[in-house]
Amino acid sequence: MTTPGDHTALLERLDGELADLGVRLSRVRSELGGLRAAPFPTTTGSAPVPGSGRGPVPVSTAAPPAGLAPWAPPVPAPAHVSAPVPAVPPPGPRAWAPPPAVAPSPQRPRLPRLPRLSGARLLAATGAGVTLLGVVLLLVLAASRGWFGPEARVGLGALVGLGLLGAGIVLQRRRAAEHDKAAGTADPGPVSLAATGLTALYLTVAAATSLYDLLPAVGALVLALLVAGGGLVLADRWQRRDLALGVVVGVDLLLPAVVDAAGALLVVLLVVIVAATVPVAARRGWPVLVAVSTAFAALVALVGAGAVGIAGASTTGIALAVAALLAVAVVAALVLVSTPDASAASTVVAGLALALPVLPLLAVAPSLDRPWGAVLDVAAILVLLGAAVPTDRGSRRVPATPAVSVTAIAAAAVVALQAVPLALTGAAQGGTLLGLAAVLAVLAARTGRRVVLVVAGAFGAVGGVLALVRDLPLDVVVDGDVRPTGTLVGMAVVGILLAAACGALLHAVARADLLGGRDRTAVVVGLLGVVGLYGAAGVVVTAALAVAPDRTGFLTGHVLVTISWTALALVLLVRGVGAVLPRVLGGVLVVAAVAKLILFDLMALDGLARVVVFLGAGLVLLVAGTRYARLVTSAEVDPGTLAQHDGDAAERSWTRRD
Repeated sequence: MTTPGDHTALLERLDGELADLGVRLSRVRSELGGLRAAPFPTTTGSAPVPGSGRGPVPVSTAAPPAGLAPWAPPVPAPAHVSAPVPAVPPPGPRAWAPPPAVAPSPQRPRLPRLPRLSGARLLAATGAGVTLLGVVLLLVLAASRGWFGPEARVGLGALVGLGLLGAGIVLQRRRAAEHDKAAGTADPGPVSLAATGLTALYLTVAAATSLYDLLPAVGALVLALLVAGGGLVLADRWQRRDLALGVVVGVDLLLPAVVDAAGALLVVLLVVIVAATVPVAARRGWPVLVAVSTAFAALVALVGAGAVGIAGASTTGIALAVAALLAVAVVAALVLVSTPDASAASTVVAGLALALPVLPLLAVAPSLDRPWGAVLDVAAILVLLGAAVPTDRGSRRVPATPAVSVTAIAAAAVVALQAVPLALTGAAQGGTLLGLAAVLAVLAARTGRRVVLVVAGAFGAVGGVLALVRDLPLDVVVDGDVRPTGTLVGMAVVGILLAAACGALLHAVARADLLGGRDRTAVVVGLLGVVGLYGAAGVVVTAALAVAPDRTGFLTGHVLVTISWTALALVLLVRGVGAVLPRVLGGVLVVAAVAKLILFDLMALDGLARVVVFLGAGLVLLVAGTRYARLVTSAEVDPGTLAQHDGDAAERSWTRRD
C-alpha cells in the first residue's frame, strides 16, 4: 500500500503502465487491420484450448497475413514498471478459435394458426356469409310463406350453389393459367366463391330432406357425403385450408337453420362433415378441421339429448346418432395420430375427438330403457378401449400414443361408471365396481400403466363408499343387526370383493413404485388395510349371522375376526422379515387387532367370548413377537439367514435411511 511519501514512485509506475497500454493498443489495431485485408483462414486441424475446459477447437494452418510478423516471445516490460505485466503474443499466425457451437434448443410444438384476416379476406367472408344467409332465407322463408313449390325452391338453391362453385373453379383456373402463383395463393376470391357454393349445396340437400321430404334420409346422407367430400377434395387439390375451413364452419353454423329440429337427422348430417374432414386433415396436417367439426357435432348432439321427450325428439334416433358420432370420432383420432408426421396439434385434437362425444352419450343413455342404455354404454366402452391398443396398418404396427391411450381409458372409465347402475341394481352395483377395481388393479400391476391404476382406484373408491353406506353397513358388522339370509350372503360377497380390491390395489401401488418412504407406505397401507380389514370382518360376521342369526352368531363372528387378524399378522411378520410391505401390513394388523380388543371387544363382548378372544389374541401375539425377535436376531448374527427368510437387509437399510 502506498504512503503519501511515495507520490513520485507511484506516478512513474502509472506512467509506465499507460505507455505499455498504448503499445498494446497499437498492436491490436495493426492486427485487426491485417485480418480485414487478409482472406478468412481455413481450418484443417483442431487443438484443445488450455485452461478453457473445452474440447478441441479448429486450428488455422494458413500463412500469416501480409504485413504481420511471425509470433515472437513476449516483449519484456520496461524497467521502470515495478509490477509484472501479463505477456501478450504479438501479431502472427494464431490459433483461430471459432465461437463454440451452441445446440439449437428444441422448439415447443405450436398449434396451427388460422389464416390472417386481411381486408380482402374480411370482405370475401362477409360476402359469403350474406350470400349463404340469402340461401337460407330462400329455403326457409319460402317454405313458410308458400312461395314457389318445393321442387322450385330446392332447384333454385342447387342452381345458386352450382353457379357459385363453378365461378370459383373458373376463377381459380384463370389464376393458374396466368401463372401468377402469388395471386393464386393469396387471392381469396376463388376460395370464397367455392366455399359459398359448396355450403349452399349442402344446405339444399338438408332442406330437401328435412323441410320438403323430397329425398329419403339415406339418399340425403349419400348426397351430403358427396358434396362435403368433393369440397374437401377440392380444397386438398388447391392446397387451401381456408376453403376446407369455410365449408366446415359454414355448414356447422347454418345447418340448424334448415333442419326442423335438433334431432337425429341434424346430428347425422354433422357427423357426415366430421367423416369427410378426416382424410384431408390427415393428409395435409389440418387437424383444426376435425376439431371444429367434432366440437360442433358434439354440442348439437348434447342439445338433442337434452331435448329428448320434447318436441317429439326420438330417443332411439338420438342414441344411434350419438353412437355414430363416437365411432367416427374414434376413427378420426386414430387416423390423425397414426400418420408418420403427426404433430402435437394432431395429438391434442385426437384427444378432444375421443372426449367430446362422451358428453352427449352420458346425457342420452339414461333416457333409454334400462337394458338398452347399458348396451349403448358397453358398446361405447369397447370402442374407446379399442383406441387405446396398437393397430395394424399393412406391414407395420402403429401403437397408440400415450395421450390418446390415457384419454380413451379415462373416457371408457367414466362411461363404465354410468353403465353399472344402468345395468344392475342393489348390492350388485357396488360389488361389480369392486370386482372391476380388483381386476383393473391386477392389470395395472402386470402392465405398469398408471392410468389403469387410477381408474381402478376410482372404481374402488365408489364401490367402497357404496359398501360402507348401503351394501355392507356398520349396523350389521358392528351392532349385529340381523338381516334375511339372502341379504347376509350378498353382504358377505361384497365383503370379499372389498377385501380383494384393497389387496389388489395395494399390490399394484407397490409394483408401480409409489410407496417411496416409510411415512407414505404407512399411510397407504394403513388406509387400504383398514378398509380391507373391514371387508374381511364383514365377511366373517355376516357369515356367522347367516348361520346363527342371533347374538351368539354375532359374538362368534367377532371372536373369529380378532383371532384371525392376529394370526395373519403372525404370518406376515414371520414370512416377510426382509420385505417392507409384508412387515408394514403385519404391523397394521397388530395395531388393528389390539385396537379392536380394547375399543370394541372389551365392551361389546361378554362372558366366555371376551375371555376366549383375549386369550387367543394374546397367545398369538406372544408367539408372533417371540418368533419375529428370533428371526431378526439370527439375521443380525448370521446374514446368510437372510436368504432363507427374505433377509433383514431391507429393514436395516430402511432404518439407516430413516
